Amino acid sequence: MTGVTDSSSDIKINRPAFWVALIPGVLLIAFFAYMRLVVFHDRVFPLSSSLPLLLCLWSRSLRLLYGMAVLLSIITLLKVYVVLPEGTYTREYELVTLVSQMTNIWVVVLVLHGLLVARAKLERRNADLALANAELENSNSELAASNEELAAREEEISQQNEELQSQAEELEQQSEELRQQTEEMEQQGAELMGLNQELGRRERGLETLLNSGRWMLNDVSEAFVMSGVCQAGIQILSDEAEAADVASCADDRYEVWGDAGFGLQGRKEEEIPFEQSFAALVMESGRTASIEDMRLRPDIMLPVPRLGRSFLSAMASPIWHDGKIVATLCFYSSLPRQWSEHDFSIAEWLASQASFALQSLRFQRELEDKRLEAEDAARQKSRFLAAISHDVRTPANAISLLAELIQRSSADPKMAPEVPKLAKNLWDNARLLVDLVSDVLDLTRLDSGHAELNVSDFGLVDLLRGEVSQGQTLANRKGVPITGEFPEEEIQLATDRTKLSRIVANLLGNAVKFTESGEIHVSCKPVKGGAQIQIADTGCGIPEEALKQVFDEFFQLRNPERDREKGTGLGLAICRRLAASLDATISVDSKVGDGSTFTIFVPDKARRESTPAVMPEVATEPVAVDFSSVLHGLRVLLIEDNEVARIAVGELITREGAIVSSAATGREGLRLLEEGGYDALLLDLNLPDMDGSEILQRLQIDRPADLRRIVVITGDARYERVEQSKALGADLLLAKPLSLARLCDGLK
Repeated sequence: MTGVTDSSSDIKINRPAFWVALIPGVLLIAFFAYMRLVVFHDRVFPLSSSLPLLLCLWSRSLRLLYGMAVLLSIITLLKVYVVLPEGTYTREYELVTLVSQMTNIWVVVLVLHGLLVARAKLERRNADLALANAELENSNSELAASNEELAAREEEISQQNEELQSQAEELEQQSEELRQQTEEMEQQGAELMGLNQELGRRERGLETLLNSGRWMLNDVSEAFVMSGVCQAGIQILSDEAEAADVASCADDRYEVWGDAGFGLQGRKEEEIPFEQSFAALVMESGRTASIEDMRLRPDIMLPVPRLGRSFLSAMASPIWHDGKIVATLCFYSSLPRQWSEHDFSIAEWLASQASFALQSLRFQRELEDKRLEAEDAARQKSRFLAAISHDVRTPANAISLLAELIQRSSADPKMAPEVPKLAKNLWDNARLLVDLVSDVLDLTRLDSGHAELNVSDFGLVDLLRGEVSQGQTLANRKGVPITGEFPEEEIQLATDRTKLSRIVANLLGNAVKFTESGEIHVSCKPVKGGAQIQIADTGCGIPEEALKQVFDEFFQLRNPERDREKGTGLGLAICRRLAASLDATISVDSKVGDGSTFTIFVPDKARRESTPAVMPEVATEPVAVDFSSVLHGLRVLLIEDNEVARIAVGELITREGAIVSSAATGREGLRLLEEGGYDALLLDLNLPDMDGSEILQRLQIDRPADLRRIVVITGDARYERVEQSKALGADLLLAKPLSLARLCDGLK
């Protein structure tokens, strides 16, 4: 027996060890010696003396064979000349007996010797052939060298056959065995030729697959690559498969991604319901499968070529993409066929190649889409920055000109009555500039994913009534009523009330701006999974071609001159992003001349993992209110590094009756605080020599007893900044820009 591990391992002939075979040999010799010399000493032993020699056919040891033959010969001589009593037989009979037994022993020895030698040769030859087969199967790359080696081995085998034929004259039995071995070698040669042809087919199939591998180029379609995979499979399975296709399901139809082998006329255009196709069964099972005879499955439909016979058997393997089956690779034959495990392995390998190619193609397409999106985003960013530049410069230019006019008017008594109007216009432009910056910052924060939520439980009807009440003031100036239609039962929501209020306020403000007559109607109702809010107006309406653009930045309908009285053009863009942060949706339905209806769907529960954010306070229009009774005699220390702001704030609250001391640096402010005598502190956090938080920390340790109010002023109104200031002892944080009303209210 021989065992082959791989192409480079040694061939081992399994035979018993010499000492293992020696033990039964010795025992048999001892048994025969005892029986012939002791038990049958005076008569003939009924068993042949050559029987123990047959043990050597198992041990295959020539040493043991000749050793046992010598011992049996000695035993025979002892029996005849020593043990056998004299006179038992005649001398002639004894001599004949001796010669016949010795002849029997040594003839058997010679026969067994020949058999063992022949068997050893056959085992070595079989081992060589097994090694050659293993080497051929293990290395496709050594195919040419293996073929040359096999040719040499076949020549060697032919020579060995000639030697065996010469030996066949001596031993007819050996000749028969050698003839059988020759037939086996011829059969193996035929198998090797078949393997060679199989390897050739695989080589052509791999070449086709590599040619179709140009899917790495961007200009190659999925159909080209899938057809290449099908063609490669047909070449590899040339004896089994005649046609192949890659099919998927599209709207319950049999959709072909690529095929091969259907001839010049292609396949018939008959529509195959996908649920009746073989591909559907394979996609449902998720495993490679086959049907040997389609006549046994009339419920399954296969594609039919225009020319040639219909297909009677099929094999298919699923193609995976992103963890799910998206298509199948099917092979067809016009004859009933039993598909082998080897065929299954090839189909699964080709399906994996198709899956890899599909993934690569779609990844490249996705990269191309991302590149186009990035280029589009860059263009939008350029347009955005251009619009921002224009919109910032416009109010800044107005502020500069108005400031110059106010300066000239103050110097000219005739123009003194114009100063209040000019100051009001200056304040309006400053407010527009602040609103624009705030809107841009809101957009940036929302786009960067930093939209924090302050989730709370509240009633939607109560919120809408409050917004309608606030919007009614502005609407009354235009003579446009705002009506509300709300359910009697409160609609409870769990979301960010501030952000939802801002969305409603922006939409309601737009409705008031663009409605000159008619009315504005606000309604809400509970729906599955949340609530629906509608804000409808009877304004000018929005053209159908502009509906997709109304939520874009700086898009203003009928406002090409960028009239800032109509807003910044960012309100609806902010509404859309605020709605997205609440998992809400916002849509618009409009018709020119009839008005617009904005619909908001708000889920009843929003995400709760976020932290609340502080929305900057919006500057309100200055109103002439007397705060002298509130601030009269109030001793205020103002620490502000900006000279203009320090002078303006000090002058405003001084005119309202406060006693103001000011400091431009943190160290100067600490010195004044140590001197004492202040009721309130107005502190800017961003100082040139130290952070305002350091001043708060020192006041935590040693706060003057008469300092009863600390108000922080900053342009950074983030939630963490507010919490930090409160933790350090601040009573209030006011976000810039400031108004006198908010400032005086904070100092009370």
